[in-house]
Amino acid sequence: MKKILLVDDELEFIKDFSKALKIFGYKTYMAGDGQGALNIIENKKPDIVLCDYRLFDIDGDKILEKTKKNHPKIKFIIITAYYDDVVEERLRNLGADEVIFKPIVLTEIEALLKKFSVH
Repeated sequence: MKKILLVDDELEFIKDFSKALKIFGYKTYMAGDGQGALNIIENKKPDIVLCDYRLFDIDGDKILEKTKKNHPKIKFIIITAYYDDVVEERLRNLGADEVIFKPIVLTEIEALLKKFSVH
């Protein structure tokens, strides 16, 4: 079973999203902040991280940077409500495998997971 880490400070969002991904057969972990996400990445080694760009403590770009430095094979998707070409390019240069924009469409995420051969 493939492992996915969901990172967002909107806890209801990731709880609902986690339930949906479990139905698709994934094991999910959840973190409501950046430090929690980094701890799960180090201890659980998920196959993919879906991470909000703006968090209370550590923004998603810093989590992305640390993850790709220490675990380059982990696929990393940044989720953001703020569209900005410059930010998107910077995130891709840091190693983001994908940048998607809220609101999230579950079928879009399922397609990405298949694309990354995570299912």
